[in-house]
Parts: sequence; structure tokens; C-alpha cells
Amino acid sequence: MELEKVKSAFRPVVESSKGAFSKVKKFCVKNLNLKNFKLDIKQLKKLNLHKLSIKIVNKKRFAMTVGTISLALILIMYVYFSGIAYAVSINGNELGKVRNKKQVEDLLLQVKEEYKKQYNAEISTGSQITYIKTRASNKELLSSATLEDAMREDVTYTIQSFSISANDSTIAAFKTKEEADKVLEQIKAAYVKEEEKAQYKEITFAEKVEVKQEFNEEDKIMQAEAAASFILKGTNEVKIHKVQEGESIWGISRKYNISMDDLQKANPSIDPSKIKIDQEINLLVPKPLVSVKTTEVAEYKENIPFEEKTELSSSLYKDQSSVKVKGVYGERDVVAEIVKINGIEESRNVISEKIIKEPKTQVVVKGTKELPPKKGTGTFTMPTRGRLSSRFGSRWGSTHEGIDLAAPIGTTVNAADGGVVIWVGTNGSYGKLIKIDHGAGYVSYYGHLSKYFVQKGDKVYKGQKIAAVGNTGRSTGPHLHFEIRKSGKPVNPLNYVK
Repeated sequence: MELEKVKSAFRPVVESSKGAFSKVKKFCVKNLNLKNFKLDIKQLKKLNLHKLSIKIVNKKRFAMTVGTISLALILIMYVYFSGIAYAVSINGNELGKVRNKKQVEDLLLQVKEEYKKQYNAEISTGSQITYIKTRASNKELLSSATLEDAMREDVTYTIQSFSISANDSTIAAFKTKEEADKVLEQIKAAYVKEEEKAQYKEITFAEKVEVKQEFNEEDKIMQAEAAASFILKGTNEVKIHKVQEGESIWGISRKYNISMDDLQKANPSIDPSKIKIDQEINLLVPKPLVSVKTTEVAEYKENIPFEEKTELSSSLYKDQSSVKVKGVYGERDVVAEIVKINGIEESRNVISEKIIKEPKTQVVVKGTKELPPKKGTGTFTMPTRGRLSSRFGSRWGSTHEGIDLAAPIGTTVNAADGGVVIWVGTNGSYGKLIKIDHGAGYVSYYGHLSKYFVQKGDKVYKGQKIAAVGNTGRSTGPHLHFEIRKSGKPVNPLNYVK
């Protein structure tokens, strides 16, 4: 269309050869290409229009025509260039259109400079901004306010910071390297006290731990005060149970479905047998993000186990044994390299050892004699070795219903005759007590015990080990209170013991 206008304008005023008009035509076609429009003065000169044989018919009309052409060219250039725009996308999502890229880049730079001053660190963008050339009217363009909001809200800005990584995985980020190094030292201090550092050959981490300079988003940068706790526990979550009256650690573990081992790991400083009302129990098992590895060279003494030799004896029953020669542990000096992970021994490598004392073999005698019947025989034996310290009968204004045999705590107590154990437990002034029913109306009592070796319902034979001498109940010193009752009535044991 534009070419036809040029032809019409040139014909009335220019009379020339077909070759000259062809040059004009080629010039216009080339320079009126809307996709690549340029007004090239050099090309105009090459046409040598001033050398053409031009006959001006009407000077006034010629001037008007030239002016019209110039105005048309200017208008075409204005329309073409004023419509060019760019579609802006952030991370693949189209934001809108702008007249030029510089408008976006200037706003981006402005926001980055604001963040740089705020954090006193270099700022980078974690978003991809792309442009596609297009055309748009002024009404279709993004406003400056909308574009600025987008630069602040839709673009991700990252801050130059220092990250702690474990096995190439970032676990925490900090503003400065000093903060990162401080946190790593705090983690080590959780397992190694300052005064103990000298004894260690090396204090490091089980993982490949590094401090790297990199760009991170603002919400990933941590405060040093809270970071050490987070890394040691593996979480910022807190879950606490306050102990109520009547609760036990076992009951709490069942209530929250946590194993006793895990509950102990979560509360290493708590004695499970001594928890108190209102005491706080941590219910989260720590899963450290890094593990402290210590290596130490330790010198210590170590016992050398003794061997045991067995001898057989027909004087003892098959379930009986005794130590003929007591074994003695040997001793040696050891130098070893010990590796611990989070305070728990991982490995021990003995470097050297020197024997100081050889161990002594223990000799144990085991019985071969057949067991007697586990029922009453009608005769009784003394239940323990001890001094008769109090007899049956009247004592201190009341009746003493048995005999007392003074002996050290732990001395073996045997069944005076075969029978069935009918009582094991604490009983008033008797303290810890065992009762055995021997049949035919006979029952024997063994009081003030320290330990039981049988339980209710067991059948025992005469001479079988059933307990140990103690000082429980109402007692003036370690001894065994021994009674024999016939049809429920106490009788003098000395009249029945043979």
C-alpha cells in the first residue's frame, strides 16, 4: 500500500528512465519493510537521485508532494515503534506487558539494593525473568505500581550467607561464617566438656561437615542461639508430658506408644525409678542432623577373666554346687584408641597391653546325688548354720513361738523338710517370710529373710536352698526366726530337729 503511494507521488513530478524509477522502487521496498524498517541516508545517496534527469513540472506541487511523503514516512515510523512491547514472565508465569525491558531491570535493581542495605550482604534472585517481544497499546501495559509490587512479591531474592552442610546436604544457614562456626562448636560441646578437650586426639563429626558460602532465602537463615538445639534434636518441635500422681515411666511409654529405650534417649538425665509429680518428660526422641565423633587414646587397667574348672561330688545333690577354690581375676595395663559417636562407644582398638597379674582358676564342685522326694519325711534338720540366740517359750513377758539362729546377712537358708511352699512375702513383724507345708499338719516358718529363692507353689526337698538370712521386720539384728507348727499350734523346733 505504501509502495503505491510512493509511486503515485513520484510519477507527476519525476520524469526519468525506467532504470532510475526501478532504483527508487527497490529503495522503498527495502526501507518500508515493517519488520525491519530503517531510514538509511547512505542508501539514499547511492541512488544518485541528484544525477537523474528530472523535469519539475510544478515547483509548488513538487514541494507539497515531497512534504507529504516525508510526513507519511515519519508517521509510519511512529506507529510502528510506538506499538512495540514485551510480555514479562516470572518463572514461566506471565505477569503482563511493558514498553521496554529497562523498566523491569531498573525496578529489580532498586529492590535488590534495598535488600542489600537491609541485610548488609550481596543479594541474588532465585527467579527466572523472561521477555517475549510483542505489540501492545498503552492501555495494555502494566502500571509502575503493579510492576513494582510484582518485583517485590513474585521474585524470590536470596541472600549471600554461610551454610552448614552434612554429606553435601544443607541443614542450616547463617548471616556470617562466625555464627556457623560458633554453632558447630556448641554442638561439639554437648558431648565434650571444655575441661575434657585435652584428653581427645580428635574432635570432629561422623559426617562430612562443611561451612559453605552460598545464597539462601530469608526464611532459611537461622538465629545461632536456636540452631544448635535444632541440629542436636533434628527438630524445633517440643512435646512434653508432665508427670501426674501415680504415673511411672513404663506407664508413660505405653500411653504415648514410645519404647522405654527411646524414652530414655529423649531424657538422658532422668532416673526412671525416681520421677516426681509435675516433672517434665520429653516425648520426642532426638535424631541429630550431625553426629559428634571423638577419638581418644586411653590408658586403663582391665581385669583378665579367670577360667572355671568343675569337679563332681556324690555328697551333694544334683541341683547343688559349691565353690571349692575361688577364682581370682588377673589384671593388665591397656593402651587403646577409643572412637565414640555422640558419646557412645563405636569402636575400640587396643594399641598395647601388659599383664600385671595372672588370673587364678576357679574350682566348682557339682553334686551327683539323686534328689530326695519333694515331700515331708516327718523329720526336720536345722535350716541354717548359726548361733542359737533365742529359744522357744517365754521371753520378755510373752511367748517366743520359735527359735532364733544368729547369722550374717546372706547366709543360706534351707528347707527343714520337703513340702510345698504356701507363702512367700512380707508379713508384719516377721518381715520377709516363707512358709512350707510338709503334710500331716506340719508347717515351717522362716522369718526376717533378705532374699527369696523360691515362690509360692514350688515343691522343695529337705535341705534345698530357699532363702538368705536377713534383718527385716521387727528384728534386733541379722538372724533367722524358725518355727514349726503342728495343726496350727507352735511347737518347740528343737524337739523335732535331728
